[in-house]
Amino acid sequence: MSKQYPKITVVTPNYNQEKFIELTIQSVLSQNYPNLEYIIIDGGSSDGSVDIIKKYADQLSYWVSEPDKGMYDAIQKGFSRSSGEIMTYINSDDLLQPHSLFTVASIFSKYTQVQWLSGNPNCITEYGQIFYIGSRINWTKFHYLTGNYQFIQQEGTFWSRELWNKAGATMSVNLSLAGDMELWSRFFHHADFFTISAILGSFRYRSANQKTLEQFDKYHLEAQQVLKNYLPSTAEEIKIVKKYKGIGWRIVKRLKFIRFMFWFGYADLYKIFIKTKDYFYFDRITQEYSLMEEGK
Repeated sequence: MSKQYPKITVVTPNYNQEKFIELTIQSVLSQNYPNLEYIIIDGGSSDGSVDIIKKYADQLSYWVSEPDKGMYDAIQKGFSRSSGEIMTYINSDDLLQPHSLFTVASIFSKYTQVQWLSGNPNCITEYGQIFYIGSRINWTKFHYLTGNYQFIQQEGTFWSRELWNKAGATMSVNLSLAGDMELWSRFFHHADFFTISAILGSFRYRSANQKTLEQFDKYHLEAQQVLKNYLPSTAEEIKIVKKYKGIGWRIVKRLKFIRFMFWFGYADLYKIFIKTKDYFYFDRITQEYSLMEEGK
């Protein structure tokens, strides 16, 4: 196995997405990443999805079309057949962006401390145009411990198999919408989350028949259920959560005066919830991303 090109597993779950699935497949295969394990799990589609998948069968590591118990069951099926050192999934109406697999491979290969990585959150239209680029957040376990779960974008989030195994090597198949968030909550127990100012994957806004948006209330109910089981367990976590929920933090945060946060003993909360940190910088000469030195 090439050290420069670690095997990357990409799983795509699909059910009746003939309008978009070919674009998703092409966004993965057209990168020509030399050590790709691409798996498609179709839930028994009744439209033209299977015919499209068959067009690319010789470039897939595995595919199947059969009834399943929902999206996360399909993703779990895919990962259970996988062997990649780096893992991700991309739904059959979303996209990976050009060269994203090479970018991720380079970072994971160079920096063993990076076990979990995501790019800038963004959304595309049905026609593939990027219409929204969100602000990066320095996500930590304390965001989830304090109920701040909105949102780590799944599209463009990659993790190591080592982290996957530590976190139980499973998706929460009893959830229908917030399975990715539940997975992140387990990852936070084992690894820091790194972000990069590059667009690695994109979420597609569709005009109709999109569960994520049309069942937003249900998503939040599932998310709240996940957080009920995600509680502070160390003295440090208990201290931070208590300070966050106190009236003092609410006051100084509302004043939006950074010096107040330091004067009144909230420097730790400022660094967690307010300050933006760049983890990587882009080298114009090498055309690669490098991890910032601590303190830069």
